[in-house]
Amino acid sequence: MGYRKLLKAVAKEENTTPKEVDREIRAAIKAAGLDMHPAAFIAMCAAKVKKDYIS
Repeated sequence: MGYRKLLKAVAKEENTTPKEVDREIRAAIKAAGLDMHPAAFIAMCAAKVKKDYIS
């Protein structure tokens, strides 16, 4: 699932806007002390899960 599609899906589920979801995701990544684009963060997490739990 692409980043924009993910934003739309989460926004719909949480009854908010994709823009607000994006803002929250960026704030959470920044609060974690990381400086990366949300799509890169999601890809990094997905790769870690795949490595640890699927392989």
